[in-house]
Amino acid sequence: MNKVYKILITVLVVLEIVHICPQALLINLSRDAVENPKLVDKIIKKNLKFVNIDVDIPQIVGLINENGEKVINNEISDWTDSWINEVKETSEDLTPTIPYELNAKYTLTNNEAILSFYIDYYQFSGGAHGITTRKSYNIDIKSGKKIELKDLFKVGYDYKKNINELIQKEINKHPDYYFTGKEGFNGIKDNQSFYIKNNKIIIYFPYYEIAPYVAGMPEFEIPYDMQEFKEKIG
Repeated sequence: MNKVYKILITVLVVLEIVHICPQALLINLSRDAVENPKLVDKIIKKNLKFVNIDVDIPQIVGLINENGEKVINNEISDWTDSWINEVKETSEDLTPTIPYELNAKYTLTNNEAILSFYIDYYQFSGGAHGITTRKSYNIDIKSGKKIELKDLFKVGYDYKKNINELIQKEINKHPDYYFTGKEGFNGIKDNQSFYIKNNKIIIYFPYYEIAPYVAGMPEFEIPYDMQEFKEKIG
C-alpha cells in the first residue's frame, strides 16, 4: 500500500511541475531529440486583490547554444516579472476600485534559420482603454545569438535608406493616419523593432510613436530574401 501511495505522490508532483513549468521535462530530454528549437508555454495566472494576471510567455527549447538559450529565456522571464511587479506595486499604492488586468500572449512567426516571435503585453489600469507593449525576439538558430536588423544585410548596404523610403511611401498613401513633423516618422532606429514572417521583415512601431492610438500599432512589410541570410551564416 505504501509503495502504491509513493508512486501516486510522484505522479502528482510531476504533473504539477509540468503545469507550472511545462518546459521542465523538455529541457531534460536529449538535445538530439529536438530537431528544431521550439517554444513552450510558461504560464502565470493569478487573481490578486487589485490585479488579475493571465500571462502566457514562451521559453525556448532546443537551441544548440544552450547558454544562449538560457540567456534569452531569462531575459523574457525577467522582463515579464518586472512588468508584473511594477503594476502590482502601483495597484497596491492606488487601491483601484476595479482590478487592473495584465495579459500576455506570444506569436511564433518564423522557425527557419531565424527563430522569430513576439510577445504582446496588454495592460489595463483604468481610463478609456488599455495599452499593449510588443517585445520581439529574433535569434540565429545556429549561433543562438539575438539578431539586430543590420545583421540581415551585407556590410556596407544602406538598409536604413531603403527601408525608410519604403515606409515613407506607405505612409504617404494614408497621411491622415500618422503624426507629422518631429512627432511623425523620421526614420528607423539602430535598435529598430522587427520580426520575420513569410520571408518578409515586419517593421513595427509602438502605440503613439508615429501615429495616434486609433491607428493601432503600425506595421510595414519589407521584402527580404531569407536565402541571403542562410548563405551569410553558412
